[in-house]
Amino acid sequence: MDQQNLNQRCVDLMQHPRVRMQMWNPRMFWKCTRKLNLTAEELTDPKVDLCELEVMLSAAALEQSQCADELNSRNPGRADFIARSVRTGQRPLLSPAA
Repeated sequence: MDQQNLNQRCVDLMQHPRVRMQMWNPRMFWKCTRKLNLTAEELTDPKVDLCELEVMLSAAALEQSQCADELNSRNPGRADFIARSVRTGQRPLLSPAA
């Protein structure tokens, strides 16, 4: 999946009701302006690795991740660790964007 589509998937997952219940602010994951209310179109410059973010958001939304296999092949066990952390109520530290 290319970076633009992956970013859009992450933005869409941030809107999921189960993810919104986590109270995660988009500023934690994307570089944003000082504007108070951000729109989905403004979330284009990630601070964190988008594959890791997609795995984390998918786990919170109880959906199948589209990046877990790629992330595990790059860094064995990383996607499993992120998903397990979210399921136990934690927010794992994500790697910075490349």
